[in-house]
Amino acid sequence: MEPQGMELAEARKKRKVVAVSGAFFALLLVLTLFSNTLQAITLPKVRTETPVKGKLVHSIEANGTLKPVEEAELKNETGWKVKAVHVKAGDAVVKDQPLITYDSKPADRQIADEQTALKQQKLQLEGLFESFVEANRTGDSTVIGKAKRDIESRQLDIDVRERKIQALQEDLAAQRQIVAPFDGIVTSVRATEGLPSTPGQSVVRVSNASRGYGMSVPVAADLAALLSVGEEIEVELKDQTVKVMEGRIEEIADAQMELAGGAGEKQDAPAIMKTVRIAVQGEGLKGGERAAVRLLKSVSADEQLVISNEAIHKDREGKFVYVIEERKGPLGNGFYVRKNYIRTADANTNQTAVREGILPIDQVIVETSEPLQEGNRVRLQ
Repeated sequence: MEPQGMELAEARKKRKVVAVSGAFFALLLVLTLFSNTLQAITLPKVRTETPVKGKLVHSIEANGTLKPVEEAELKNETGWKVKAVHVKAGDAVVKDQPLITYDSKPADRQIADEQTALKQQKLQLEGLFESFVEANRTGDSTVIGKAKRDIESRQLDIDVRERKIQALQEDLAAQRQIVAPFDGIVTSVRATEGLPSTPGQSVVRVSNASRGYGMSVPVAADLAALLSVGEEIEVELKDQTVKVMEGRIEEIADAQMELAGGAGEKQDAPAIMKTVRIAVQGEGLKGGERAAVRLLKSVSADEQLVISNEAIHKDREGKFVYVIEERKGPLGNGFYVRKNYIRTADANTNQTAVREGILPIDQVIVETSEPLQEGNRVRLQ
């Protein structure tokens, strides 16, 4: 073979080797990229958020019904028939004004019987005095002693009956009529002329409008701790029209909680609650209005980093969050999970204020498609 032909063959051979090598490396690159893409698709998908600097705010919301601050439930324990009903719901009354009069004939007869029995005892006492005088004339000490004892015994019986009559007369005076305990408004009447009242049942309810109205609402204990007695609070009335009035916190007390379920049942511990009593002063109130209170409170005056509660986890060492750590690689950057322990300052139902453990530039993971561990590679949503 001529030297020129050999050179041409050698050159073609080299070009073929170069072409094959290039194709191989290109295929290798494509496979590598495809492998990385396929791997990235299978990585856990996460959603992140950046901490926001600000104040954590607690929202306190509650609903209730306005009722008079001072209200009296008046009852009649005798079971007597109602003789006359002098008022109706909505009437304005003054202190000691008669509201209901009862037929007191049973009590009148009982007092008359007791007074008759008292007269009989006094007549018997007069006879005992005569016996005592006669015994003194005879000088019989035994008879005299017995006459003295009979007189003392009868006198004691008379004293008891007189006290009984006095008590019956006082009861009669108190129960013959139900009177208004103060100036106010009659809010309900449950009495019918000619029918007896049920002992122990409220017959008339009277409210003292001059003392204003109020509402009692349940509030979680941790939120109630942010409130203070005497604090002013806006109350939104939802009657025919919506209007806002000024209220004042009068009392914060423990709420009485009833556990549901029978004995032996496993129960979740109920949230500790407080009862907050709010007084409302304003014109046009009549009681029964639906009302709502809404108040925003911040515990700390300083701004802190705030994140969603979903981002926070807990183990034996304390609370922590997962943040994104970006690492550079030959085929691009990768995103990895880093575990940061944090110290929290406060929390509400949606957010937590963090004192230490994260920075404003951190990407904090709040949602993930799979359980995570530190060092896991992830893809961002």
